[in-house]
Amino acid sequence: MASERESEEISVPLPSSEDASLQATWGLGNQLFVYAADRRPAKDTNGEGSDMGHTQSYDILDLRWGQDMHGPTTRKLINESHSVFVMLQGQVTSLSGSALYNQLKEASRQYRSIAKACSLELQLLMSNTVDEGEREYYGNQVELLETMQIIWSLCEILFIDIAPGEMVLVQLLNWVRWHFSAGREMAQDVINDEIPEEHPAYWEAIFRLLLQGEIERVRKLLSLHSCSQTQPFTSVEELLKKMPQWGNLRTVSLAEFDLKWRHWREECMRRYEEGHFTAFAELERVVQVLCGDMLVFSELKDYCETWYHLLISRLLYQNPTVRPTDLAFHVQACMEEFQRAGHRMGHVDNILQAALEFDLHQVIKDSSTSLGDRSWWFGAHLTDILHHCGQIDSQKLPFGSNLREYLLLEYVAGLMSHHSLWQVGVDYLDHCPVFGKEHMKLYIENLPLDSERKANKLIHICEERDLLEQVQSICKIMGVRCSQDGRLGSALSWFLRSKDVPAATRLTEKFLQDYKENGNFSHLDLLDHMGPTMLLTQQLTFLGKYREFHRMYQEKDLKGAASLLLSMLTARAAPRHFWVTLLMDALPLLETPQVILGTSQTYELMHCLEELTQDLTRNTPTSTTPSRASSTPTPQSAGTGVTAAGSSQILSQRDLEKLKLLRLALCRNLSRSIVHEGTIVPL
Repeated sequence: MASERESEEISVPLPSSEDASLQATWGLGNQLFVYAADRRPAKDTNGEGSDMGHTQSYDILDLRWGQDMHGPTTRKLINESHSVFVMLQGQVTSLSGSALYNQLKEASRQYRSIAKACSLELQLLMSNTVDEGEREYYGNQVELLETMQIIWSLCEILFIDIAPGEMVLVQLLNWVRWHFSAGREMAQDVINDEIPEEHPAYWEAIFRLLLQGEIERVRKLLSLHSCSQTQPFTSVEELLKKMPQWGNLRTVSLAEFDLKWRHWREECMRRYEEGHFTAFAELERVVQVLCGDMLVFSELKDYCETWYHLLISRLLYQNPTVRPTDLAFHVQACMEEFQRAGHRMGHVDNILQAALEFDLHQVIKDSSTSLGDRSWWFGAHLTDILHHCGQIDSQKLPFGSNLREYLLLEYVAGLMSHHSLWQVGVDYLDHCPVFGKEHMKLYIENLPLDSERKANKLIHICEERDLLEQVQSICKIMGVRCSQDGRLGSALSWFLRSKDVPAATRLTEKFLQDYKENGNFSHLDLLDHMGPTMLLTQQLTFLGKYREFHRMYQEKDLKGAASLLLSMLTARAAPRHFWVTLLMDALPLLETPQVILGTSQTYELMHCLEELTQDLTRNTPTSTTPSRASSTPTPQSAGTGVTAAGSSQILSQRDLEKLKLLRLALCRNLSRSIVHEGTIVPL
């Protein structure tokens, strides 16, 4: 269907060269990136050809189509119809029978009302602009929307709001009156004239109204004639008054109405044949219309404006009880009547013909290929209602889904390339049972993450639909972006949400390295509120506990801090290169007046120090380059001057002296703790 759409040529300012080829890459939705790529192979260092790189760069053109729906006015059309669509899908699952049927009719009217409001707003914009280009654009959009309303309202009459007793002509007359109002406007001008019968459009207004079944308005205009009290006029007045109207006779059966109508037409023909109206030629033509004379309809066809208006006018006076399925038998004659007069049948005529012939698939097909950018909006919403009405079968198309889903997917493609309408498209994909979820995955993976707000919105959408892989992908992308921008706290938060163990591990190492270099932690809010997420990796668990150690030290909980520090060392939770920093953090705890570390705890620290010393002895090269000196050995700044590479470290002379001081402090604390633990406290 999409391949049959009328194509539009677009000229792009790309260089024309034998050495360049045109290439393209799909964007998001109705978007294509077009660029010229150099065919010539790049030369390597030896001057020979190589397929690496290009010798010339070209601009990348961002081509988009179907953008008419992205205007401010038509965005209202999209957003308001989206609300109706979502509400209707909920009603389809919860209602049935007549309740559902009534809701489908109401939804159809709401769609038409939204389109009409959009059309009126565009007309207002057109009347207020002075730019000819804008006026033409608005005029084309108004014409397109009016065309869509004509087609939709006809489909509603024939397939959705089906008349009881198959008396379809009353609804068709209302359809014609709604879309062709020239007769009523002309009649109003005539009535406002000082001498109505001398108005040049007096009889034209009468015939236009008569062809639309506006009997009361015709009677009013005839009563304004100076000869209205003469016998011919009173006779016509009587015939018009007696004309059977289905709206006034709904209590009778269709057969009874048909019988009354035939008796009335026989009376019209009898009076006409008796020559009651020969004194007034125009009045005689009025009676010819009432008699259903074929010739007079040919003469008055210009007042009908279109072949389908002529069709309904003829049926009104020739066969008012026509069944909907019999309309097709009368279509061709009316079309030929206009074709003989030089009128060419266009896309809209073909669509309306298909509708009157009850060929719904052809209606949808022609609408989708000839109604411009809004065709997908039209086709998607109309087909959805027809599908729920049971008017379109659910037979699968060759690619696996039915017609309804195909049109919804095409409509969504036009929404996804817009910076805000993509959110509307997501709700439509929810109601595409075959391919909706797969399309949603692809769209979400390619949507540009312009801000953290948009990323969070996408994550919420994915979590609601159980798209966990897409959630992880978004979090990873945002984490990498924050990491590249130097926002390590935000990056770690994103990596934790994505449960990306390697990335979280690398970032944790950056936090530890940053602490070793600066002697303090950044992003304390994040570190203090990691909660269970710190269990994601061993390094992250250590980072969380190490931050807790600092917090306990600052709060003067020295025994708790000492116990936590010892557990980090004995459990081997800390990276090997960080042991020096941890051991130096123990130094202030060993120098306090009160004994904080007991005998067993001191022995554990001695064992860790000895293990670290032996490890450093094995990995220390013959010549070393001193690193930066560390600061004063406090928990906030003790860990400086260490360079890690795997498990090997190179320490400065000052750090080696610190370790010696630590060894002495451990020995002193051991003696203090032995004395303290051996002291008998008197009762």
